[in-house]
Amino acid sequence: MHNITYIKSMVLAVALALPVQAQSAPPEGCYQRNYNQQHLASNPDQVVEQIAVRFGQKAADRIAQMSVLTANQGHVRASGKGGQLFDQYLYCFAPRGGAKNWTCSVECDGGSMEIIRADGKTLLFRTDYLLVGDSNECGGPVDLAEKIDKRVTYKLTRVADSQCAIK
Repeated sequence: MHNITYIKSMVLAVALALPVQAQSAPPEGCYQRNYNQQHLASNPDQVVEQIAVRFGQKAADRIAQMSVLTANQGHVRASGKGGQLFDQYLYCFAPRGGAKNWTCSVECDGGSMEIIRADGKTLLFRTDYLLVGDSNECGGPVDLAEKIDKRVTYKLTRVADSQCAIK
């Protein structure tokens, strides 16, 4: 009995000593989330009502195509951008320079998202600055962050590519 307890303790100690597993494989497929009115009411700063992200390959580049239907609340309501559909194209990069996770960025310093998990069931990403939509300048007219320089995390669910759209 004492040996079993010792073995369990050693296994736990080794597991705790291992480094956190990095997201080494590139994200693939399509992920989507529709936030209901109850969720939005309890999160009045949230600016996203629906979001879809599709990962793929274009020539030598890993890419993500994002579509966002903004909620009519938070800073998008104040700017007159609530209830509108915005798209964005991002380039994705494998972890580098000591980073642990994949990152997808908008060209021309339009922000980025850090992919915390993309396991075939769930996409978890965070950002503190990510512009969506077309504009005459770099980036777009809507920032997915709820507050300036404050991280926000989005959790989406994998869907079939044929269902990957904002409804």
